[in-house]
Amino acid sequence: SKIDKMLDTRKANGNWTPSMAGNNMYSRARAGKRKDLDNMFFRSRTEANYARYLKHTKQEFDYEKQTFWFEGIKRGTRAYIPDFYLPELDEWHEFKGWLDKKSITKMKRMKKYHPEVFPKIRMIMERLTPKTKRTLLDIGFKEHQIVDFKPINLEYKDKIKEWEK
Repeated sequence: SKIDKMLDTRKANGNWTPSMAGNNMYSRARAGKRKDLDNMFFRSRTEANYARYLKHTKQEFDYEKQTFWFEGIKRGTRAYIPDFYLPELDEWHEFKGWLDKKSITKMKRMKKYHPEVFPKIRMIMERLTPKTKRTLLDIGFKEHQIVDFKPINLEYKDKIKEWEK
């Protein structure tokens, strides 16, 4: 099939990870390895930029370090892999361009199935709108867990040479 061929091509080019199975292969996000970030794979340019920001500010991080499973869920969203883990802060940072239904379900399930981890999640929003903020607060996030990426982008886009615009 076309999707199988596309997956084979991505695997051959190094633009695939096992956690990509089942994702939308037609996404407009610029996924791929970034030479300036130790040839690590990122799903989008903005995720890569967030990694550059963390590196520039000397914050150690792991990318997609751990899978949190939702025990007993048979269909739909059965697991969640946060984007970044910052060991010095013991925090999980999830970078989102926008919140879709699947992301909302993941966060609700994280709160229910992993209540000890949920307070350690920071939602880094590329486009933080009042509606998105209300949705996150309704899920159970606290103000300090919701971060607007726009000021970070504005401050660092000209300071970090490899920043993708």
